[in-house]
Amino acid sequence: MSTVFLHVGQCGNQLGQQFWQLVQQDEEAKRTFYRRDQKLPSLHVDTEKKVIAKLLRNSKQLPVREENVILSKQGRGTNWAMGYHGTSSNPSESMVELTLEAMRREVERCESFCGTVMMHSLSGGTGSGLGSRLCEAVRDTYPMAYILDIAVAPHTQGESPLQHYNNLFCLSWLQKFADCVILYHNDEVLHHLQGLNITKGNRDAANVDIKMMNKYITDSLAGLLCPITSNTTKSGISCGNEAWEMLRSVAPMPSHKFLHVSHVMKRESTWEAMTTNLTQSAVRYDPDGQHYSSLASLVAVRGETTSTFMTSLSTIERKLKAALNFAEWNPFPIDFWIGNQQGVLPKDTSSMTMCVNTSRIVSTMQRVQSRAQSMYEAKAFLHWYQRYSCDETDFEDAFSTVNQVIRDYESAAEG
Repeated sequence: MSTVFLHVGQCGNQLGQQFWQLVQQDEEAKRTFYRRDQKLPSLHVDTEKKVIAKLLRNSKQLPVREENVILSKQGRGTNWAMGYHGTSSNPSESMVELTLEAMRREVERCESFCGTVMMHSLSGGTGSGLGSRLCEAVRDTYPMAYILDIAVAPHTQGESPLQHYNNLFCLSWLQKFADCVILYHNDEVLHHLQGLNITKGNRDAANVDIKMMNKYITDSLAGLLCPITSNTTKSGISCGNEAWEMLRSVAPMPSHKFLHVSHVMKRESTWEAMTTNLTQSAVRYDPDGQHYSSLASLVAVRGETTSTFMTSLSTIERKLKAALNFAEWNPFPIDFWIGNQQGVLPKDTSSMTMCVNTSRIVSTMQRVQSRAQSMYEAKAFLHWYQRYSCDETDFEDAFSTVNQVIRDYESAAEG
């Protein structure tokens, strides 16, 4: 196994628990991910006990090393600056040191360490602030290893009055220190699941809870990160490098690293029909109705019926190219992975998972930048950040980084 997983904050640890529960269903995934002593290759960091306590109670089902659980006695107040710097009585530096020491031990257990997969939210004090600090620290400690970041953006209508600042800082830090960022949006996951409820004839389409949303996210992550036949050696052994092969496929330029994922699972459906469902579930147009441009993509298909996929490949590729509006400079914009592994899927089910590097991130960045700028010019809540050593220079640097991401993607889309 070449990867260490780092789960930060409430969101990151909730996703981690559901992801590892999926891995347990597949013997091949367990052989690939688990250590030789049958322990998880994961670190769990939080500043509140609630989610971590549940994880430890389930330690028999999820074999987490207790020394890999790093817990603080004080929360981070939904404040990026407090999460990044900590408080005078409880500085973040101590948690960073404990995390890096636990990570050093996990790296030594790897046969060949390639990188870190990190999960967290953009809006919480721990997920955004401490997550940013840990991403920076991991980059400094292991400069040659990859960092794949998996971040969840909050509902646009608001989970906290500070979320626009938190989003701004966290996204700018990820641009600086991560190699690749898979970004999920709570609003879009919720809308997708409500649409599935309507399709299935459920009376209450709004009956979608956080556990269902987390499950959709982890199902899609399993579709990308779990062992797949296309990346398995001739001897039938998986090295667990799916995360890093994906990065090479969909992040061709270091400045363009934000990815979006769509995922469908179906019983008794053709691959062409699943492709249509997949493209329809993806957000392809900006608020003004303009088609986003895509730079590169990866499609992972799984299920016992993948033997029939190749006969439909040309039709599927044509549909994807028509739907995703790829940049003209990329002659081979779609990479396909095919696997007959059933373990991470319900019985008799097939799945398609699409990961796309697209200019859609421009709309996200513009929205974050605009709302944070309005608050900043009004000097709203600035004292909450200044209290924890965050000054005007930090804000200006974050705005500059986000604006540069917007310009880079607009330039790449224009070709």
